Amino acid sequence: MTTGSRRAIFVAAARIAAGAATATGLITLASCGGDSGGGSGPIKLKQAVSLQYWSILGGADGTRMHDMTSQYTKEQPMVKIEDVQGVDNFLVKFVASVVAGSPPDIVWIRQTYIAGFVEKDALLPLLPKELDQVGLKAEEFDQVVWKASEYKGKRYTVPMDIHGYQFFYHEAMVRDGGLDPSKVPTTWAEWLDWATRLTKDDKRGATVPYSGAGINWFFHGFLKQAAKANVGGASTADFFTADGKKANFNNPAGVEALQIMVDIFKRCNLPFADGVASLDLFEQKKLGSMINGPWNLNRLADPKGPAAAELRVAFSPQRDPKNPSWWAQSHQVALAKPTKVDEDKRTGSFDFIKWLNDHILEWSKAGQLPANKKVLASDAYQKSDLLVHKHLKVWEKNLATAQFMPLHPKHVEVETDLPPILEKAIRGQISVQAALAEGETLVNNILSK
Repeated sequence: MTTGSRRAIFVAAARIAAGAATATGLITLASCGGDSGGGSGPIKLKQAVSLQYWSILGGADGTRMHDMTSQYTKEQPMVKIEDVQGVDNFLVKFVASVVAGSPPDIVWIRQTYIAGFVEKDALLPLLPKELDQVGLKAEEFDQVVWKASEYKGKRYTVPMDIHGYQFFYHEAMVRDGGLDPSKVPTTWAEWLDWATRLTKDDKRGATVPYSGAGINWFFHGFLKQAAKANVGGASTADFFTADGKKANFNNPAGVEALQIMVDIFKRCNLPFADGVASLDLFEQKKLGSMINGPWNLNRLADPKGPAAAELRVAFSPQRDPKNPSWWAQSHQVALAKPTKVDEDKRTGSFDFIKWLNDHILEWSKAGQLPANKKVLASDAYQKSDLLVHKHLKVWEKNLATAQFMPLHPKHVEVETDLPPILEKAIRGQISVQAALAEGETLVNNILSK
């Protein structure tokens, strides 16, 4: 999808705000369960409903979610769900469906999409009273992700998981490279040293993203670490200023964050050859380490996989270990805003969301840490012998220092347009300072529109 086409759809979507029925945002499930504060019973379906469910999940993740949806409909025969996993050009198609007045009932999205969709009047608000009424209580969720997914003091989504970047390394390759795998890098400098010493012939000691949205995610994680270390006094560094009106990364923290990516790229003889992926090299014992997300456990921690026995996961190297943080993201479930709310469909949608939340242990097998604290504390998770769950303990242990990306209505445009500029610095085509200055101008232009 081109930036122009995406923006064209978003501009069109903005027009629905004036014409949308304001009342739909105020309709709750109170009509089904009474209006006495906290005293009403669970919502019950009154009649059969058919729902449409779209997600951003592709590949093995999409297959797992499809299987979970099928299991729900077997257990709840009053609800039929047409689920479409891995919707192509999801952002464009979803907003277009809202503009056309025919959106899906339920969507599985990233936390960073919330602000943009809300400003386009594409999501229904979820009131605390109705969430309590259907058994989705705030206190049952990890509070870091719960608060990070609120927008302007309101809730539009239910968090399903937490994922982000931690440190993966191949123990055998590290040992064969003359390093002690028990002495894991705790700082950027130590990781750079590891990466340099492990890079030889066709082996690379580390990798960083050098194309696509992953550049933004990586850069943001390092940017917040540098900010927490108060590098050059840039303690508030982020993609945006606190008021969301200006870029806030062309500063000493931004310089250090981008420079470590440049250094890893240069020291590790990147990029890879065309068609070669980092997971392939890791399994071939040709990639020693990487900072990456738990979704890769779906493959790397498969007991039948070639690297499962040598895979190790540790807390991400830090700019300042005394002030740690790590880049975090979350999948969330929301109700799309239709032209007119159908209360039976809304009730059915909440029933499905509640079921997903209660069965999120199954989803965690895809390498996603449950946002549900009950599931996290359950014996089924804590005593699981699955390698995926054992490795996920690194994310669980460090939840308090998770640093989520800021919610901003222009996030999608920035995620599309900023990476190519940062990529030029990573590949050594322009200086770090030049890339940050160019990126700042770009983002400020986006924010001014």
